[in-house]
Amino acid sequence: MLGHLRSGNKRTKTIWWILTVLTVGSFLGGFVFLAGLGRDQGTRARLSGNVGSVNGQPVSVAQWQSSVDESRQAWRQRNGSDPQDRDVKAVEQMAWRSIVNERLFAQQAKQAGLGVTDNEVVIGMRTNPPSMLLASAAFQTDGKFDPTKYQQALANPGNNWAPFESMLREQLPVRKLQERLLASIKLSQPELHQAFRDRFDRFTATMLTVPPADTGRSSGSEEELKATYEKYKSRMAAGARTQLEVLTSPKRFGPEETKAAMDMAKSLYERASKGEDFAQLARDYSEGPNAENGGLIDRWLQPGELGALVGAAVQVKKPGEVIEPVQEGSRVLLLKIMDPAQDTSKTKTPPPPNAVKLSQIVIKVRPAPEDLRAQYKEVKSIADRARAVGLSKAATEKGLSTVKTSFFDSNNAPQQLFAVPEAADWGLTAKKDEVSPVFEGDDEFVVVQVATQHQAGPPARAEVGDQLKMIADAEHRVEMSKPRADSVVAALKSGRSLEDAAKLVHLTATSVQGSRAQPDPRLAGNPELLGMLLGAPAGRVIGPVRSAQGWSFVRLDGVTAAPDSLFNDQTKGQITNEILQGRQRAFFESYVEKLRANAQIADLRAGERSY
Repeated sequence: MLGHLRSGNKRTKTIWWILTVLTVGSFLGGFVFLAGLGRDQGTRARLSGNVGSVNGQPVSVAQWQSSVDESRQAWRQRNGSDPQDRDVKAVEQMAWRSIVNERLFAQQAKQAGLGVTDNEVVIGMRTNPPSMLLASAAFQTDGKFDPTKYQQALANPGNNWAPFESMLREQLPVRKLQERLLASIKLSQPELHQAFRDRFDRFTATMLTVPPADTGRSSGSEEELKATYEKYKSRMAAGARTQLEVLTSPKRFGPEETKAAMDMAKSLYERASKGEDFAQLARDYSEGPNAENGGLIDRWLQPGELGALVGAAVQVKKPGEVIEPVQEGSRVLLLKIMDPAQDTSKTKTPPPPNAVKLSQIVIKVRPAPEDLRAQYKEVKSIADRARAVGLSKAATEKGLSTVKTSFFDSNNAPQQLFAVPEAADWGLTAKKDEVSPVFEGDDEFVVVQVATQHQAGPPARAEVGDQLKMIADAEHRVEMSKPRADSVVAALKSGRSLEDAAKLVHLTATSVQGSRAQPDPRLAGNPELLGMLLGAPAGRVIGPVRSAQGWSFVRLDGVTAAPDSLFNDQTKGQITNEILQGRQRAFFESYVEKLRANAQIADLRAGERSY
């Protein structure tokens, strides 16, 4: 396995040289967990030409590019096509997060003293090879990994496995760390049995809800709002979250650059309209994604996804026709509507109503380097000024304005930063009032400043002012309906049934059913009422229980216990997997967040521009 590429046919050698070149020196396995970016300690990394560092460990350009290649491959497998336009940014960000997490986990494994032997590497190569080998086209049959092909190649002494063995040697300690962490997550037999009952025991009940009044508003007094906040603040609690102030400076495209791109697109439009093969034109001239495959966007698109001009055009054009060139920021797009009857793509799914598949030729509008340099320096000067006076004031001094994002976390990037997702990751671990470097998107330069870094827990009173007033108004309308609920209570005390009590207030009691794990939606939103119901004897009326939906009464009519025979090995396995997977996911998300919070991570991809 440690031999050289000294035998095998030409095709085999070519495959292995390509795989070797793509992977030498890279660390590509491991786990993809969400994480963000950390504090800038990247001076040495910047001087050495690296793209960043994780706790002082540099990330080289080669390692970064390998991670991007793997993320592109994962995107292609998941979506059936290459990333399109701004999806490329998302793929790059996924690659950065992946490589950061790989470093963090590898460092934890090293601290735990987890090593690897040569024998473990040999066994790992046979039974659990690196992900790049699993995804390699050389070992695929009908789009799936073929173990037979892999084992045959593994047995060939002419193949050089050294790069992949080195890769696995880096990955195995991390796998051991994962196994150690997973081993700490357990499910006891009493828990398993209770989970079975929660899922399969069924109940039936009768429910009456006295709704809030149709109209009415709270006084809005400070005392009332304070009481509402104290009552509901625990329900508003959330994890750590960030809010950024954002300055977006659109790139300026001069008339000459725009005309050059448009003229090229018009020329290609004429050639395609006269019968030249659109796919070949895309291969020869397109600067967009998937050009090597004729520019095909291999998914169905609705007119509403395509903007006003293109969306209108696809509704009047016929399959096989080409749409006139359209400029979108830094790109001029030439689009062809594909004929479903001639679909040769990988994803041959039936088209949804009004949906189309398109092929595209992308011609970039290229501002002169000196113009881009001047624009970048303008934005950078604002960022430099913002470090002294704040981003909002620095932007206002230049006649520009900023916007604030909503609160977000690593799983929920704000829409304002869709074009530059790296800015959102930067903000997650930056300090309050810290100003970012200049981030560059396809059509804009972006600077952000941390407006708020909120620790996990309830929001501050000032953060929920408008929301608090709405809650207070809703609470007031519930309080206004209390006399009707009191009438139901009086009727029940006099011996009337829940159904008859409902009629007295011109309402109707309804039947509900379900299990503890999957109750009726009307009960799912009121966990207090559900808990009281399942703890009560059959026939007893519970209530009134107050909630945002009004005043609720409920009576347990009966419980049907699942037979013990259903608690078999298959059911146990399904429940165990479901519970453990949920616990493992929550544990690892928390674990990664902790690693990220304590890490020093430098992302130098948005360094100085030279153009």
